[in-house]
Amino acid sequence: MKFVRQIPLLALVLVLTVTSWAQNKQPSQSDAQPGDNAPRPELVIESATHDFGEMKAGTPLRYAFKIKNAGKADLVIESVSPG
Repeated sequence: MKFVRQIPLLALVLVLTVTSWAQNKQPSQSDAQPGDNAPRPELVIESATHDFGEMKAGTPLRYAFKIKNAGKADLVIESVSPG
């Protein structure tokens, strides 16, 4: 019976431990060291949103966003998903 009371506490500790391990901080441009002149990509999007206006349900919609790399290094887009 004593062990049954400890299960929620153990579950909480496990969840907190796993979430802390999952936070893998990637270095950002603001983390750059002074004098670090390494080339970096720079994503430029002309417009991040598009309004199709009023459409009938079931109408297929397409729109191409204009994306530009204004940086000096290769820009790698690993995944895209709708907002």
